[in-house]
Amino acid sequence: MEAQSLLDEVRRLRQAVEAEAPRYLRAWGLSPPFDPALLNLARYLALRRRDLRPLQRALMLHGLSSLGRLESRVAETLEALERALAALAGEGYAGPLDPGRFFQGEERLRARTQALFGPPREGRLTRIMATLPEGAWEVSLLRELGEVGMDVVRLNLGKLPEEAWEVALRRVRAAGEALGRPLPLVLDLEGPRVRILTRFPAQVRTGDLVALELSGQAPEPLPAFAPDRPGLLQLEEGAFLSLDEGRLLAQVEEATPYGFLLRVRLAPPKGFKLKPGKALNAPLTPQAPYLGEKDQRVLELAQREGALVGLSFVRRPEDLKALPQDLPGVVLKLESREGVENLPALLATSWARFPTAAMIARGDLGVELGPERAAEMEEELLWLLEAAHTPAVWATHVLDRLVKKGSPSRAELADAVMGSRAEVVMLNQGPFLREGVALLDGILRRMEAHQYKKTPRLRALGSWPLP
Repeated sequence: MEAQSLLDEVRRLRQAVEAEAPRYLRAWGLSPPFDPALLNLARYLALRRRDLRPLQRALMLHGLSSLGRLESRVAETLEALERALAALAGEGYAGPLDPGRFFQGEERLRARTQALFGPPREGRLTRIMATLPEGAWEVSLLRELGEVGMDVVRLNLGKLPEEAWEVALRRVRAAGEALGRPLPLVLDLEGPRVRILTRFPAQVRTGDLVALELSGQAPEPLPAFAPDRPGLLQLEEGAFLSLDEGRLLAQVEEATPYGFLLRVRLAPPKGFKLKPGKALNAPLTPQAPYLGEKDQRVLELAQREGALVGLSFVRRPEDLKALPQDLPGVVLKLESREGVENLPALLATSWARFPTAAMIARGDLGVELGPERAAEMEEELLWLLEAAHTPAVWATHVLDRLVKKGSPSRAELADAVMGSRAEVVMLNQGPFLREGVALLDGILRRMEAHQYKKTPRLRALGSWPLP
């Protein structure tokens, strides 16, 4: 394609993006003047609803940007491209854009990350968040984790007895003092999380019938379980639900006097043991209240401690209205299909009230979307969060085998490398957490010399010297 034709196409594209972006902003309930980050997000969505592949290939032939790295700077990239094409087409060259303006989205993202998760370490921009093991809050351990690379502490208070909360927080503070720097803290809400209760143990396999008890007891010996918060569910015939992050998948066959009869569609080859406490993923009623039983006390604690709040299973902008206005910051945990679909509106609502980050949580999201779509969605979420200048937390069971068993798999090493494209990488709890933090620190330091987000960084390679 000739330079003039490409120039005309890029100009049409710029005009269309600028015309459509306000429609997104209005749909999110916003009015001028618009936040620059949300305006960039709206432009990005307007741009990416088009198939740009033919234009990308044509631009490559002229040695120009193929638009593959514009997430944080949509308008600036299109303008810079138009200037270069105008010069090629003989219209003259207006010169490069001011660097401060061109890279302002990157700088805004870095500033927001520092405000939420503290300053970066020398040689590493991506922070490491560690989920503390239950009861393992010795100051010496926390200090050691901080020395080998932990930057942020996560406490899942929903799994801790309330009498242990103060002890854990006091020791996190003491560890920060020993390290000479405060440790940013994330406290998770329970949110509309549902877990199961059982009256008797049962092992079920693919093809078995199982009872979901809502209003009575199923006849024995039918295997049965009940939700601990039945008022949150909205089930009908044909609906799917899963247990333990997808290890068991079942489908509603029919309504019964006691609740529903389910057919197990997928279970491990050796069967699945129904036991209390297993997480249940199922369709929720739109009227389900967002805050759980303990959540109000966690919110009060976060306000007192200056801690960030992990918003588990946040689904709609309305969920955020239940939160106090003066929270130090929130992390939108993307664990449901509805949360992903509403993410732009969630970001617009959240940023208007609190400093905001978002967590890409593979476990529950994989259950909701299925493995193929979840794998693709992880990439798309990284792009969208960068476009919104919003820090991304990569929480995809990173180095899980190492943290739990003591040695990493090759696949999870690749996943840790992928985490370098986020602002924060989260490790779950386990007996080898220290080893996981140390290895992740080294991986991130190496990868940041090679890659920033989607942009390769051409550091000199030393493995193959000139003969």
